[in-house]
Amino acid sequence: MALSSKALQQKRNKKAAKRKSVRKTGSAAAPSGMAAEWLLAAKAPIADVYTPEGLFEKGLGSIWFSRQLEDGRYAMSAFLVDTFCLGVKSSMYTITGADKYQLEMEHFLQQSGEKFVARDPAYVRKLIELAVAYAQELGIEPDADFKIAKIIFGDVDASKCEETFHFGRDGNPLYIPGPGDSPSDQRRIIKQLEKLNRDPMALLTRGFDD
Repeated sequence: MALSSKALQQKRNKKAAKRKSVRKTGSAAAPSGMAAEWLLAAKAPIADVYTPEGLFEKGLGSIWFSRQLEDGRYAMSAFLVDTFCLGVKSSMYTITGADKYQLEMEHFLQQSGEKFVARDPAYVRKLIELAVAYAQELGIEPDADFKIAKIIFGDVDASKCEETFHFGRDGNPLYIPGPGDSPSDQRRIIKQLEKLNRDPMALLTRGFDD
């Protein structure tokens, strides 16, 4: 029997709603599974932890934190940290085979041309969490990948680090646009600092790679 136009539309709407529900469930399941894998990885022995020399003088640098899994693979997270203003500017995380791990770590340590220092895990966790807290006080959140990348800290106790960290420069936030900051990103950040009556100081127009 032929369906009326109204009945046909209702049938189409039900199918569309079902497809939407399936897509939503599928997208939700992937992060959940990934988070579960990382929760297990966070219990593995710590492998390598590095920060660049002079991070607080330069204001920007990448941090490496990894663990070795029982099957020989490595879970690793890297954080681009802006100690002057933005906190954790970007994050990445991955689990890789032992054969690729050494190459990836060497590439990471050599690509910036900076000298890296092996650090205690508590030092790095405290540094990163305080950098995030400083930026949040300015109304700036870490990038979306930080939610998973930070899981690698596991049960590392940041309170065991007795170092004192000072963020900003000369007591004020200093925003230095990087090559990845779009004009809209720059306007948004500067507007946020001005809204809080926090002087972004002498805003540099050149990126870190200039």
